[in-house]
Amino acid sequence: MNHSITAALALLVTLAGARAGAETVKTDVEPRLQISRFSGKIEVETPNRKESVPGQKLPYIRSGSIVRVVSGTAEFQSDLHAIVRAGKGDAFHYTAAKPESGRRGSMSITAIETEPKALEVAVGGEKFQLKKGGRLTVAAADPGEVNVQSERGDVKIAAGSTAKDGTVRASAHTMSAGESLIIPVREAAGFEGAAMSLAGVSVVRKNDTTFTASGEGRPESASQASVDEARSAVAQWPSGSKMVAEAMIEKYGPPSKVDAVKMSWNDNGAWKKTTVYRIPSAGQDVLEQTIGYDVPSNKRADLSKLDLALKVNPADKEMSVTSESEETNFLAMNLADEVIQEKRSPEDAREFYLTTVKLSQSGKSSPYTRSLLFRP
Repeated sequence: MNHSITAALALLVTLAGARAGAETVKTDVEPRLQISRFSGKIEVETPNRKESVPGQKLPYIRSGSIVRVVSGTAEFQSDLHAIVRAGKGDAFHYTAAKPESGRRGSMSITAIETEPKALEVAVGGEKFQLKKGGRLTVAAADPGEVNVQSERGDVKIAAGSTAKDGTVRASAHTMSAGESLIIPVREAAGFEGAAMSLAGVSVVRKNDTTFTASGEGRPESASQASVDEARSAVAQWPSGSKMVAEAMIEKYGPPSKVDAVKMSWNDNGAWKKTTVYRIPSAGQDVLEQTIGYDVPSNKRADLSKLDLALKVNPADKEMSVTSESEETNFLAMNLADEVIQEKRSPEDAREFYLTTVKLSQSGKSSPYTRSLLFRP
């Protein structure tokens, strides 16, 4: 395997901040919004901001994104103790601002495109329902409090909110533009619950700035090792394997198993198993991923001609590939399937592999490196 090629592709995997659970918010960064659950299909568009891998920041939503619920329902959590809920046909624009010049960190939700059917923002037990064009901002306040303000349009609220001087009355049912509420929340800043697991979620690029996610996205299982524990386990790993391990933790959550030499995930995304090795053995790369695939015996010689670190396990009807990034593993698996299905010769597949890697190094993405293009 050409290590310079795979190392370059490994850089396509970007690492976001800490994931899952009630994390402490840093005071010098903008608030974040994460998907906590959804059932159906959502579309996320971030105008004028391309990404090489669709949904590479999931479960986080990037500031400036337009989120549309195409079908079903969806729930999002902010580390400012706000929960955004939306249903089929709802669309909202999410923005965040980091603290600066004495201004507190804040996030805003704006209802766009159509009159919302189920769009609401819940903070500290209070529910705020937005109308089309309405914008609600949630900002950090004193410890144990957040400030919720209607920036544009009227917002329906429940009676009984805790108001302070200069804010809307506690008995009001509508908050007009410019009015605000101070709402008590738990003192420790952070998310109200775990982030969504990407297992069972299909992410598909619509264009350079838009992707869709469909399936059943649910919070990470509390029984799994925590993300912090997983990151701690790889803290002293060599830089190359550490980078890949952190990328897999970021994308798939805490691993199913961790020991002194490796960490592994079961049934994560498209893979039956994923393993990151702390120190690979001679001739082996860092990231091994496996799918269920019954390779015909008369095709194994063709696969060996690809020279792509593919392994076949006839007893368990599995096929594995090892490289330094998930992108090159996707590429190798897709080409292996095309050789088995006789859509390409081994020579043609090998040439396509090298060409695709070179294009990726120059910033040009390929569907072959983003997901499996066949059903295992």
